[in-house]
Amino acid sequence: MLRIRTQQDTKEVHNMAFIDRVVEHPGRFTLTNADTGEVLGTFDFARAEGTVTTEGTQLNAANLNQEISDAVTQVTESIGDSIDSRLSAFTIDANQNVSVRNIQRGRVLVSAKKNKVATKHVNFPKAFTTIPSVTITPISSAPNKISCSVNNVTTKGFDLCMYRTSDTNTAFGWMAML
Repeated sequence: MLRIRTQQDTKEVHNMAFIDRVVEHPGRFTLTNADTGEVLGTFDFARAEGTVTTEGTQLNAANLNQEISDAVTQVTESIGDSIDSRLSAFTIDANQNVSVRNIQRGRVLVSAKKNKVATKHVNFPKAFTTIPSVTITPISSAPNKISCSVNNVTTKGFDLCMYRTSDTNTAFGWMAML
């Protein structure tokens, strides 16, 4: 089985080559008695196949190399579009940060009102095609004094609800994904 995992592997397969075996006496064989090991002599054999009705493909380095090259080309072309379409969901910026099309994230600061629910609406940078799942994480040195939830999630945004026992404004990290 031939597996191609990377572009480098593809180059190595393309650079791989069969070479023809070249010998001094291609039709010469030594005949040995299998029971006794006695060498009975060295003989030259010649093909005596009769009339060739179908020539077939000659088994040589050139034909094997061409077959492998054609197979690698066919495989890389057939999977290339599939890989490209799957990778189109990802982008990599100049700092090598990876973004995924169906995942968005951000931070928001919510102004607290002591012992009252504070609500902050968050808009997604880009609308989703369907309603995503949203998670939030409070960023606080006193997390035991925070209650929070997400409400009214749409394809365009959500409401973040927070309850604090103090007037401490609180930052939240959020992530939305399909």
